[in-house]
Amino acid sequence: ELAGMKKADIDKVKAFISRQDDKYRASFGRRVTPHPRQCVFFGTTNSENGFLRDVTGNRRFWTVRVPGGDKYKPWDLTEFDIDMMWAEALVYVREGEPLFLPAELESYARTEQSAAMEQDDREGLVIRYLDTLLPTDWDTMDIYKRRSFLQNPDEETQPIGSVRRETVSNIEIWCECFGKLKEDIKPADSYAITAIMTRISGWEKNGTKKRLPIYGLQRIYTRKG
Repeated sequence: ELAGMKKADIDKVKAFISRQDDKYRASFGRRVTPHPRQCVFFGTTNSENGFLRDVTGNRRFWTVRVPGGDKYKPWDLTEFDIDMMWAEALVYVREGEPLFLPAELESYARTEQSAAMEQDDREGLVIRYLDTLLPTDWDTMDIYKRRSFLQNPDEETQPIGSVRRETVSNIEIWCECFGKLKEDIKPADSYAITAIMTRISGWEKNGTKKRLPIYGLQRIYTRKG
């Protein structure tokens, strides 16, 4: 079960999965000895809201959707079926089957990994925020005027939005979309926003920094295309 991953540190999970040799002292052993791994790991989850949490990528996880409702159930497997699976795996090993995905499947894997990211109910709010056309004087507006415009863009007293947003930062989403105070944002909040942006198509984070009105120098996402 993958439920335990929610409580585990992401870096520790990645390190454990990537390790090829476990070093430990066996029962009644005198000293720590290496034990090269001879296994692969599989996990299952019933979560419909995603289970991956690493915003830097989840290439270690090859997600497979199993919708159920098939004619055969796991408990219908016979010893012969299981032996046949092991035999097929052995054939692939002897034929030199690589332990990594070919280049033509990497983009498909990234799509599936992105779809398996934990969902955040605020994602819809962020999408609407990103798609809202901005007034031409947006950069000169203070944070309160920005919030007022975003909350009531159709009021007659509001300026007309005509400019598509091309960049955004975590702090802008925190303050303008979520209505929070700048000084209240914590690393966990920024990480959660990054996870949301990872799931939203059409935006990319390439490490670029930009000096923004109100917020100073910030790492930004840029709109693709």
